[in-house]
Amino acid sequence: MRTPYPAQIQRWKTVVIPAVIIFLILYLLQPFGIAQAGERALLMCSLSALLTAGVSALFSYALPTLFPRFYDERRWTVGRYLLNLAGMLMLIAVAIWLLLSWLTDTGIDVRLFGYVMLWVLILAPFPTVVFTMWSYNLNLRRHLQEAMNINASLSQHPQKQENVAETSAEPMLTFCGNTKECLSLKSSDFLYAESDGNYIRLNYLLAGDGKMSRKLLRLTMKQAEEITATCPDIMRCHRAFLVNVDKVVKVTGNSQGLRLRLEGCTDEVPVSRVYVKQVKTKLED
Repeated sequence: MRTPYPAQIQRWKTVVIPAVIIFLILYLLQPFGIAQAGERALLMCSLSALLTAGVSALFSYALPTLFPRFYDERRWTVGRYLLNLAGMLMLIAVAIWLLLSWLTDTGIDVRLFGYVMLWVLILAPFPTVVFTMWSYNLNLRRHLQEAMNINASLSQHPQKQENVAETSAEPMLTFCGNTKECLSLKSSDFLYAESDGNYIRLNYLLAGDGKMSRKLLRLTMKQAEEITATCPDIMRCHRAFLVNVDKVVKVTGNSQGLRLRLEGCTDEVPVSRVYVKQVKTKLED
């Protein structure tokens, strides 16, 4: 349940696909008395599909905005995905039950609710489990293969770090937050920056001994990007991360995407799917 699971990128699919499935199931099988509705059957199926789309949009757009910590893609796991899906299916069932109760003038019929829930329990588990495992394995295989290809490319440039160290004109980076605290360092000592609420956690190598250090500054990710804009090797790899790709020594992969291991650093920096192509191109260049 704690296994990393790929976060949603094309959220519109999680809104449209369930609505289409609900419409087809209701229209073709016509349960819940829809078969006796006559000309109103199409209306009942269409409204049910619209309600499904509304509930799916709530779980795909509204809740991630209201509860960003729970939906953080860095913490998104199979367990959280299934919990989110179960809540969505439950609310869809309640919405369809209330709609059918209103359209059929049956009032709040508990038996109808049980009937709707039974259909959900019968129809939802199999495609849900199949899609979850298929998506997980597909992304895992793809990212492992991408990691292998990038590592093969990195191994062909063993002198990369030495060449950079010999560069005479090395830009300095000065990070100043909204307070009086500032941090100045060579661009080659910069490892990565991570967004932490209203702060940026800077990870860098100490000049001289090469040991990793951290500093927390009240700074936005946009401001950090502007400061590092003159350094082509420092780029965005994730909504919450900036990384110095020149410090990457190895790439690993999981179902969520690629992860970068940096020189002199014990942490791994995630690469979200939005930035995989740019990071991959830069590393293979």
